[in-house]
Amino acid sequence: MAGIFKSLDKSDVRITPFRAHKLWSDTIVNNLSGSIYTIYKANYNPIPSHLDINPLRDVFDQGNPHYQYTEPTTANGKFQRVVHRSIDHLYYRDFLTNNKASFGSGNINRQTRFLEDQALVISMPQSKFGEAILPGSVKVVVDYAINDPLNPGNSLTGSYNLVDDSYGNLIVSGTYYGPVGYGITTTGSVTKAVAGEWPLEDLYKYVNIGATSFTSSFNKGTWCMESIYNNVSIGYLTSSTYPSSSDMLGAVMTFTSSLSSSIVIKPNVSTDYAQKYNFENGDFSISMMVRPTSYATHPSGSILISKQGPVEQLRVDENGNIYSQTIPNKSPYRLSLKQGDNILLFEKDGGNNNKFQLQSPVPLDIDNLYHVVIKKSGSVVEMIVSDDLTFYDSISGTIALDEKDCSNLSNIYIGNSYKGDQGFDGVIDNVKIYRQALSIEITAYDSDVRNLYVTQGVGNTYMGNVFYNHGMIVLTAVPTRFFDITSVECRGTHTIYENEISCTINPGDFQMSNNPSLQRYDSVRGDYVFQSYVSSSDFKPYVTTVGLYDDSGNLLVVGKLSQPIQTPNNTDTTFIVRYDK
Repeated sequence: MAGIFKSLDKSDVRITPFRAHKLWSDTIVNNLSGSIYTIYKANYNPIPSHLDINPLRDVFDQGNPHYQYTEPTTANGKFQRVVHRSIDHLYYRDFLTNNKASFGSGNINRQTRFLEDQALVISMPQSKFGEAILPGSVKVVVDYAINDPLNPGNSLTGSYNLVDDSYGNLIVSGTYYGPVGYGITTTGSVTKAVAGEWPLEDLYKYVNIGATSFTSSFNKGTWCMESIYNNVSIGYLTSSTYPSSSDMLGAVMTFTSSLSSSIVIKPNVSTDYAQKYNFENGDFSISMMVRPTSYATHPSGSILISKQGPVEQLRVDENGNIYSQTIPNKSPYRLSLKQGDNILLFEKDGGNNNKFQLQSPVPLDIDNLYHVVIKKSGSVVEMIVSDDLTFYDSISGTIALDEKDCSNLSNIYIGNSYKGDQGFDGVIDNVKIYRQALSIEITAYDSDVRNLYVTQGVGNTYMGNVFYNHGMIVLTAVPTRFFDITSVECRGTHTIYENEISCTINPGDFQMSNNPSLQRYDSVRGDYVFQSYVSSSDFKPYVTTVGLYDDSGNLLVVGKLSQPIQTPNNTDTTFIVRYDK
């Protein structure tokens, strides 16, 4: 043991904070609580009494079928029904109006999201999660039971692993996940950036009021547009054939040809935006859910989506004179159902009989729900048609025309032509347009088309949010109402304060030792004395241990060196001892 004791002052002491991440895992008993986590089943959709209501009080009734004409108003004229939107995972109340969503770029964390009418809330005590939950550490295992569409009265059961993506989104990962339980597996979300998507989630407020018309503005990244809904009915798929599909889709849009139902997308807020939606010779993809309720009757078929309409374009003649002309026939893409048999027909039309066509390998049966994808990669166009029983049937063709000849400045029409005479009867939902070709590897569980198919056109397996700084995990997606939570694990972030003590010794210190083997008994002196060789210049002992003592001589910390260290004779030596508080 060293025989040198040195006093320390404040300059030798430092406190260094660092973060440690503790793993907390628990099995949830009866879906209620465990030793760590507490589970709440929240329902914030009570139906209010409209006859006995305080006009100054906000009422939670999101999703209630009552609409504006039956909805009471506050003293300042705003509707009482309140929804909750989320920006950067912070929810705030917002009255039901057609406000433009202008919250930044395409980052999903900055897009408005709505609370569904039910939620599962997982709460972790602050003493466990500390300052925050570590992003990327959440895993929630859930059991589910949904109605079997093929065997009414029976349930499809299974289990999902839900994980966070380090950005606060809770997604299904690496396990079985499918719309009705046919062994479909997926691992994440569509990887391509969406250029436009319809309808908007705030359509819940129009549920069950019949055919209605309204306008909604939307901004997603660099894609700005105005959506005009004409005589479109908003409701749910209630057929017993598709209980699970209805759960995934939520509110859907129903089109009626006799009412000239349509959605008009106006990307021509500026010429540049309208031009981008042509895609010209670039790759693109279109995805949608389709459920026809009757056969097309118009000789030219029923329009599902088309970018075609009378748009005035300015031209310069050979003499330099500017003139205008209307070009209604050009179309960079048009998808329709053929008359009589509901065969899907995709067309690119440059006018003057300069046209590309591709027909689906299978017709769309009445009252069946399909996922339809049009994918263009290079000069090849592929059409993929999937239903709940078959992953897909596909067909492809090669474009021989110059696609720039098909470009126009027209609006995009869903469910009808620009003339209003090629109306579709049925449901069109989750329409998405991408600027790239979607991946479609049949064996790849994370391919884009598979992810769209199993999520009914949603494109991701988003199930809820993780509020890292609050120790809260909230499951809000529609399918979560069928979940029972069986286990939860995550890492809590805790700041630990580390004390650092600098122990500096001068040259020549610690050149003597109290080790008994270095001593002999001197009978003359009646005491132990050091051997003669110990005091020689050749004796250079090693330091192996540093001890820290308080003013009372109590040993507080022992620092054991990983290897013995011999101190030099010409310089100072500093030993740094660290210990957690």
